[in-house]
Amino acid sequence: MTKIFYHKLTRQGIIVEDDEPISNWSEYQETEPPITQYELDEMSKNYRKQRDNELKRTDFMMLPDMNPDQDLIDYRQSLRDATSHPNWPLETPDIVFRGNVLNDYLRNLTNNFYS
Repeated sequence: MTKIFYHKLTRQGIIVEDDEPISNWSEYQETEPPITQYELDEMSKNYRKQRDNELKRTDFMMLPDMNPDQDLIDYRQSLRDATSHPNWPLETPDIVFRGNVLNDYLRNLTNNFYS
């Protein structure tokens, strides 16, 4: 059997034999260290920046003459709602930052134009 020891600063886990004493690993502990407020703030800042960039990147697709589909509308709404999730930023709604949403949209637009 094995168990996991967690580094006190980096939270990296290492797998050790079950009979390995924690005393042999002075920089590790047996329980995962809690996330600090600083780390939560940084995580929130980074997710918010990623979310804001994605909204900016897809803004033009919402123009009336672009005929936005419901998937795009729902996707952008979920991006806007993410920060109000009760456990933000540790838990978010099922948002995948779809880097290819623009390519897919333009491909569909082009296909519809030429069909």
